[in-house]
Amino acid sequence: MQIRLGVLTLSLLFFLAGCVKVETIPDGEKEATRGFEKDNPKEGMSKRTLLIYMIASNLGEDLKNNLKLITSVTTKENLNGGHLLVYYSENREKARLFEIKPNEKGVPTEYIIRNYEGESAVSKETMRNVINEVVSLYPADSYGMLLSSHASAWMPVGYHTMLRAFGEENGKWFEIDELAEAIPDNLFDFLLFDACSMGAIECMYELKDKANYIVASPSEILTVGFPYQTILPHLFTKEADLANVAKDFYEFFKTYVYPVGNISVTVTKELDGLAAITKEILNGDEKAVESLLVSEMQVLSYLPKSPVALVDFGDMIKHLATGEQYQRFEKALKKAVLYPYSTKQIYATTGSYYDVTTYSGLSVYPLRSDYTELNNWYKNRLRWYQAVF
Repeated sequence: MQIRLGVLTLSLLFFLAGCVKVETIPDGEKEATRGFEKDNPKEGMSKRTLLIYMIASNLGEDLKNNLKLITSVTTKENLNGGHLLVYYSENREKARLFEIKPNEKGVPTEYIIRNYEGESAVSKETMRNVINEVVSLYPADSYGMLLSSHASAWMPVGYHTMLRAFGEENGKWFEIDELAEAIPDNLFDFLLFDACSMGAIECMYELKDKANYIVASPSEILTVGFPYQTILPHLFTKEADLANVAKDFYEFFKTYVYPVGNISVTVTKELDGLAAITKEILNGDEKAVESLLVSEMQVLSYLPKSPVALVDFGDMIKHLATGEQYQRFEKALKKAVLYPYSTKQIYATTGSYYDVTTYSGLSVYPLRSDYTELNNWYKNRLRWYQAVF
């Protein structure tokens, strides 16, 4: 959904752009990019390295606006002794890795670390190489990663020829299991997706070994993206303040010109417990799921050309569980999914708006018997299916 920022916000962005410098660091001086070691941060201050991985596609102007907002609040105080790295891919032929930090005069500055040519941003090798370089150059007590681009959970567009999950580049995408292969296990404290529909239980389970927490929306996110001017400082506190990241996202979209959006924070260590009670409720009965009517469940995402909507995970389970089972499911869900905020409506890129009457924080695919090829992929490739059926 191509929706532009308001005139006042754009004016602010253009003003801020005039306060940004860009410098290229010679190869022999890359050690200088390591931040504020000379400043001797106070004991207890965060030493986090945050990598923002942006794939522009046709979101170029929106992502550039996001970068302006990010840069505008990249102060020494907000970085809190940490490092902010951005991998920005304009297209397959042009990408760059840079650090944003204040220079000696306090002016937010981009320090170019590396330019990339002819390397696909949706390649497992490229993402892994970028992560490895960031970790090598910017060792830290903790790491976070923010991923920004188009996305569609694990769902297909023209699924008979291609599935997709995250990061559109000239018609190519990461599939969700490929994305999981690209991200090292147990490296990141959190992953944050500024991308549509990644808050699906299938995605969370596929990525559960990659980070302690995953922040994502199970619905479409408008192209304006996250309110970076308020959330960025939360990502550099001693313990990343994901509660306020979720709250700020909600408060921003609740009063936005198009007031549609939802968010949640998944605690990945709790997902196996959630899978266990789900498996008990499903009891291997695919037919019971297939018999449910999507029209009677809460729709959270309906992507162009996708064969079926993604529905609210908790709502689907409620249609299948006994009362006692659902009580235990709710306990497991509340441990696994924190801060489930939603506006009164959500937008689907099919052009429809859906009222939100129930919201668990995650979506799920309700198996449909008439999508054999889709189901075969789901059953053979996704860890979630293998865990609950």
